[in-house]
Amino acid sequence: MKQEQLKKILRNADLKITKVRLRVLELLMESKAAMSHAQITDALEGLDLDKVTLYRTLNTFVDVGLAHKVATDERNWLYAIYSEDVHNCAEGHQHESAHAHFICEACDKIYCFPFEEKPIDLKKAEQQGFSVRQHEVRLHGTCPVCK
Repeated sequence: MKQEQLKKILRNADLKITKVRLRVLELLMESKAAMSHAQITDALEGLDLDKVTLYRTLNTFVDVGLAHKVATDERNWLYAIYSEDVHNCAEGHQHESAHAHFICEACDKIYCFPFEEKPIDLKKAEQQGFSVRQHEVRLHGTCPVCK
């Protein structure tokens, strides 16, 4: 992806344009799968980047809606750019719609599945005294490529 396109994405999210943000955004946009902090660090080898800066950058992308994070069964986070349709989470563009994640048990890729209605009424949960910090719907199985 061209640098001007990446800069426009950051500007549209009201983010300051930095070398680290540009490289992390470019990597996530080009990736064919959601990536862990360690995978991103390895891919950006040579860039003067400490762990804290990378965590802050990734969390900022999540906070402004450019990316989302998915918990793995090993209690690690994978980061991906939002997608607009049923395809790999690492492809596509920003969106804010609710979606589920399909995790392929064969290749470990994570796919996004948007849905029309929320499967859980969060307002009802809050009315019953629950404080929902985050919610996620996950599906596990085999993707069409691995089937």
